[in-house]
Amino acid sequence: MEPIHVQGLYKANIRQIIEEDFDIVCQTEQKSFPEGEPASAKQLRDRFNAAKELFLVFVIDGEVIGHICGTRSNDDLLTFQSMYEHIPGGKYLCIHSVCIHEKFQRKGIASVMVNHYTAYIKQNFPDIVLINLVAHDYLISFL
Repeated sequence: MEPIHVQGLYKANIRQIIEEDFDIVCQTEQKSFPEGEPASAKQLRDRFNAAKELFLVFVIDGEVIGHICGTRSNDDLLTFQSMYEHIPGGKYLCIHSVCIHEKFQRKGIASVMVNHYTAYIKQNFPDIVLINLVAHDYLISFL
């Protein structure tokens, strides 16, 4: 993927997750959500194994500082079932996580990551007709 520019940050890019990223992704996931909401390591591993092409990381100076991941579904709305399964060829995308390491939050990175992710999906998966993202009201402004 092409490197992207984030104002004030040097050498930032977004790329597909690799195995070496998994531990830091799990840590960032746990710290990014209120208690009871983060995906478990098993859920993240399942998404990694089933839909790696929909699991991207944000990297600054070689350090993974955030991630965004989703799975495909045949449901046009997020459901309990769609949160736990990936339907290859499903025409709806469910974004499960948009996470940034705490020291990089409030710098516009999540917005850049979501915008890049949606462009990536549109370019590489033209059969996906709708992208769903669930967020708390107080987080909506970052988009």
